[in-house]
Order: sequence, then structure tokens, then C-alpha cells
Amino acid sequence: MGILRSLIFLLLLLLMLALGVLIGIDNSDPVPLVFLDWQSPSLPVFLWVCGALTLGLLLGILLSSIGTLRQRRGRRQAERDLEATRRAMQAERQPGSS
Repeated sequence: MGILRSLIFLLLLLLMLALGVLIGIDNSDPVPLVFLDWQSPSLPVFLWVCGALTLGLLLGILLSSIGTLRQRRGRRQAERDLEATRRAMQAERQPGSS
């Protein structure tokens, strides 16, 4: 099962790579980005698109990491609270059982 999954992943990766090369060939015209009064150097459209995708990927990873770290911190706090509650309940049971 693992070999089949790896093979499918490899085929999809090769397909995406081929598609990326075709898109890069078709979009090789250099264009500048203009924002207000600023103009960037002229680069192929494909590079601008790849840069935007890479930036979006990195920002997505960063934002999801922040959420994951918050969840972990909350889980650790909840586990500490649970352990403190268990110890308190155990302490209450001790005098009553003797």
C-alpha cells in the first residue's frame, strides 16, 4: 500500500512539474510591477507568479504555526489544571476513607 501511495505521489509531482514548465515557457514575457509611484525591475510573469505563490505558502505556514502553538499552550494549561483538580480530589478523599 505504501509503494502505491509513493508512486501516485511521484506521478502527481511529475505532472505538476511538467505543468509548471509549460506555464513558465508560455509566460516568459518580462513585465514590471507598478505600485503607486514605485516600479519593480522587469521579470518574467512566471517568476512573479512563483514568487507570489511562495510568499503565500510561507505566510500560510507561519499563520498555521501560530494557531498550532496557541493550541498546544492551551492544551498544556488544561492538562495542568486537570492534574491539579485530580490532586485536589484525591486529597479530599484521603481523610474521608480513614
